[in-house]
Amino acid sequence: MMSLAPSPKFLRDFDWLSFLLIIGLMAFGVVQIHSAKPSSPSLWQRQIYAMVLGLIIMFVVTKIDYNRIFSIAPYLYGFGLFLLVLVLLIGTEINGNKNWLQIGPIGGQPSELAKIFTLLMLVRYLSDVRVRPLNLKTIATAGAIWLAPTLLVFLGKDTGSTLSYISFFAVLLFLCGLRWSWIAAGLAVVVLAGLIAIPKIKASTSYQAERIKAVYWPDLAAKRYRYQNEQSYIAIGSGGPYGKGIGSGTQGPLGFVPEVHSDFIFTIAGEETGFLGCSLALGAYLIIIWRLIEAAQKSRDRQGTLLVAGYTGLLLYHVTVSVGMVVGLLPIMGIPLPLMSHGGSSILATLFALGLCLSVRLRRFVN
Repeated sequence: MMSLAPSPKFLRDFDWLSFLLIIGLMAFGVVQIHSAKPSSPSLWQRQIYAMVLGLIIMFVVTKIDYNRIFSIAPYLYGFGLFLLVLVLLIGTEINGNKNWLQIGPIGGQPSELAKIFTLLMLVRYLSDVRVRPLNLKTIATAGAIWLAPTLLVFLGKDTGSTLSYISFFAVLLFLCGLRWSWIAAGLAVVVLAGLIAIPKIKASTSYQAERIKAVYWPDLAAKRYRYQNEQSYIAIGSGGPYGKGIGSGTQGPLGFVPEVHSDFIFTIAGEETGFLGCSLALGAYLIIIWRLIEAAQKSRDRQGTLLVAGYTGLLLYHVTVSVGMVVGLLPIMGIPLPLMSHGGSSILATLFALGLCLSVRLRRFVN
């Protein structure tokens, strides 16, 4: 039976820097959630409960050899698919997305956990592939593993989560030896599709098109779709170099910025802590990502490398898109900022994945 007591080796080799930064970002997030919704104390209290549970899960997963987790990857993957199917059948639709599952007192977004389970399954399969460059059969098999959960999330109209599944899949294919000619062809197709889509997006009045126009062609977007973007810019801009001070923000507490405690948590950070606070938060994310890249490079085996690299791609996607949509660089897609945004599902999935990555780093010296 595995002992949960930390050994001298654990205390010596554990990534304490990343751990402290993770704690710091979560604590910063709780403060911002409290500032965003001061009249709803249950929000930040539930966030703390999720954090405590998530940290316990992260610690336990770190203590376990990650290769043991890979042995149950097919079962986790199947469980994730089961939850995603349940969402489509009996899930709750929120803001046009059918991505919330409520069973009795327990509720959450299965797509968050399903991402990590899908990543595990893909790594388990691709880590045994030694042929470089990848052949069509391998890509097709990996694509089938990836497509099943991605399609289920897409059917729930959760665009942001659907795109997040692409992030780690692309990283894994690249690292496993995708032909450069195929990469170039894929990029060419994306650019061509974008050029063809631009006039159609400008002429469309669909929800997705309006969100895109609100950022890149605001004069063409309906006013109600520009509102959230404009209020976010006002909040971020009003923070200045040092912010208005914790608890002194107005855009979030007064309800000007919708979903400010979840998808737009960085708006409150900008308003209350200014450029300095935002820079420190982004710096913490960059250090965590740097440590993850280092862990991937020093992993003792291929599975560990692919696992950490794949999750690094996913984490980088979430941070980039979440911050990008707040400052007006990207359309609003409903993506939580890992560790900071309100949401138990996001916190638990993130800490579970980080526990796996810390497990890889912890065992980097084992032969």
